Amino acid sequence: MPSTWTLVLLLPLACKDPETAAAQKQATQVQSALSDGRQALEQGNYGRAIGALQKASHAAPESVEPLLLLAEAHRLSGNAGASILTLKQAETLLPGSDPVIQKKLSDLYLGEGQGALAISTLVALRDEGKLTHGDILSLARLQARQGNAEEAFTTLERILRENPDDAATKTVEAEILLMKGEELLAANLMDRVLQSSPSFTPARLLRARYFLMSGFSDLAEADLQSVLPEDAATTDVVTMKARVLMALGRPAEAEAALKLLLEDDPDNAEALAWLADIVRAQGRASDAQQLVDRALNLRPRLARALYVRGRVQEEQEDTRAAEDSYRFALKAEPGFGPALSRVWRLHMKAGRKPDAQLTLERLLGLGEAAVEEKAALAGLYAQFQTQLPRGKKLIEEALQREPQNPEYLRIRKAIEKATPKKKGTSSNPIIIRGGRR
Repeated sequence: MPSTWTLVLLLPLACKDPETAAAQKQATQVQSALSDGRQALEQGNYGRAIGALQKASHAAPESVEPLLLLAEAHRLSGNAGASILTLKQAETLLPGSDPVIQKKLSDLYLGEGQGALAISTLVALRDEGKLTHGDILSLARLQARQGNAEEAFTTLERILRENPDDAATKTVEAEILLMKGEELLAANLMDRVLQSSPSFTPARLLRARYFLMSGFSDLAEADLQSVLPEDAATTDVVTMKARVLMALGRPAEAEAALKLLLEDDPDNAEALAWLADIVRAQGRASDAQQLVDRALNLRPRLARALYVRGRVQEEQEDTRAAEDSYRFALKAEPGFGPALSRVWRLHMKAGRKPDAQLTLERLLGLGEAAVEEKAALAGLYAQFQTQLPRGKKLIEEALQREPQNPEYLRIRKAIEKATPKKKGTSSNPIIIRGGRR
């Protein structure tokens, strides 16, 4: 027989009408499924999370929360398509365009290589005044990386007018100028930002990247040494430091820096991919592949991990597999410079020079072309006898770094030979022929 206290607790439920009792039961089921889904997400059990969250969504078809969590579970499981459909379903339950959902959709579009769709989604939010200051900076940077520098400046002007001296805004402006090839203007702007805000880490990182791509690795290292101690252990700073150390011929130091980062964050897929690349560069292909597998297990569409897998395959002379890996990396991140840097070389090796030229131009437009790549593009311009003024500018820039480089000198000579001579006035007397009247 039930105790007296049990009867007292059951009495309110017995007094409720069936509809109220059913609603309470449904709410309890929804909360239980949501709790189970969240716990599964935290544990990385995405299959269980999807099942629990689908149950919660079916039990509460007018609730947005289960759908948002379900979209995240699909994304983390690598099913971007299902995540996009789920977010769109959630959006139908809300009036107007929800900025949180739209920004999630933009990220997914970008991850699927649909840069134009990602940009149009954010531009709509921008025009509705629903983007934060940081969102606008991200949009401007994205537009520039997709080759739309003028549109990027249009986006940036919205916040430049309000605060023309903002360090974050001026840093993005400098990055866009670099992508446009206005390196002197960009360098001057970066210098001004760091003079007024010497502790602003994003500007330090941007200038370090600029120095590195220009062949001044020692200056890049000096900039990184000036980063604040509280920022020195972040992924962006450590990976840039590793990149610079590799350029300086100090792979052991680069490897040690990344391992230290992974001690604090062993599931840092970006750091794992960087470490794999450094290990590969030292000839340890087997170790590199293991690190790549770990990174891709954590993030199946990570561009850097896919790129390193391609490098390992290329060194094993499996060119077709390497090209596939680079293509997957560029699908995940269309502006990923390291993959583009390998792709143009494979095009040249296969005799596909027009494709190599297009790829090099893409690298240049992203501000990711190294000095030798600028020279290679100038060489193609000389061969095809096209864009010769641009080619001359590029090869002169390369010669400033290596004045005696015989290949660079040959390219300059070829460009000069292919450049049409300007017609000038002759110094000889003009003889007018004709009969007398």
